[in-house]
Amino acid sequence: MKYKESKNFFPYPENPQRGDYVERVVDPRQAYYKVKPVNAEDEIPESASEFQK
Repeated sequence: MKYKESKNFFPYPENPQRGDYVERVVDPRQAYYKVKPVNAEDEIPESASEFQK
């Protein structure tokens, strides 16, 4: 699956081929969001939280 196909991908208005990929991270003490700039056409790694159930 490519980043652009994910509901967690938010493209930049000035360049839709780049954007931010937002992941929710939960550890025993807290939960937070992690943002990573990515290319829309890159593949999402299998370790991404989007695939964790």
